[in-house]
Formats: sequence, C-alpha cells, structure tokens
Amino acid sequence: MKLSVAILLILSASLIFLPMQYVFAHAMSIEQVEVNVVRVVFDDGTANRHAEVVVFSESGEELGRGNVERDGTFKFPLEEGMLVVAEDGFGHRAEYVAGTEVPTGLPRLPVVSLVLFGFIAIAGVFHYRVKKKNQA
Repeated sequence: MKLSVAILLILSASLIFLPMQYVFAHAMSIEQVEVNVVRVVFDDGTANRHAEVVVFSESGEELGRGNVERDGTFKFPLEEGMLVVAEDGFGHRAEYVAGTEVPTGLPRLPVVSLVLFGFIAIAGVFHYRVKKKNQA
C-alpha cells in the first residue's frame, strides 16, 4: 500500500513541475491590427499561417472569405459589429466581433493548480476508502 501512495505522490509532483508550455494547450485568437486588418495568433504571439477567415455581417450574411497571409494577417473592410471567424483545420477556432475588445480568459496557473488539486483530492479520497475497507 505504501508503494501506491509513493507512486501517486511522484506522479502528482511530476505533473505540477512539468514546464508550463507542455501543460497548456495553445489557444487561437483574432486581434484587430488596423481598421481593415485582423491577425490570427496563438497565445504565445506566433501567427497562425494556416487559418481560413470568414467575415459575416451583423445579420449573419457571409461577406468575405480567404486565407491569412504568412504573417497571420487578413485584410477586409471591417465595420463595427461584423463577426470574424478563423479556423485552421487542426481544431483551432476563434471568433471576433469587430470593434470589441478580445477577452483574456482566466489566469492559467490558478486554474491548472485547482484542477490538479482536485485530481489529487479525489485520488486521496479513494485511497482512504480502500485503506479503511482493507482494515475492516
């Protein structure tokens, strides 16, 4: 039984101390660079060079479609309220409404820490139940 507790602690510690770049999946977002230019980027600031961008009017009508340039930019005459959707075919999708600020999301470190703590707590509860059952 002591061996399983040691293995559980080693696995938990290894998950906590992994470099954060390997723990986090990168997300894709769209930022407006100029009035008529948007840029499709990942969280680390690198451009997504494979995305296809579709621009919709406020009523949902498709106004334009095309691939981004090598630097991740897409040029289209944008007006406030237009919806810009980017997909890269690898499972990344981002939406942006022209004229609005891009939400930043939750801070990553506290969220990951809470999730890991939750897994460890659940494992601890099951370990306690098994240990108590074996003693009876």
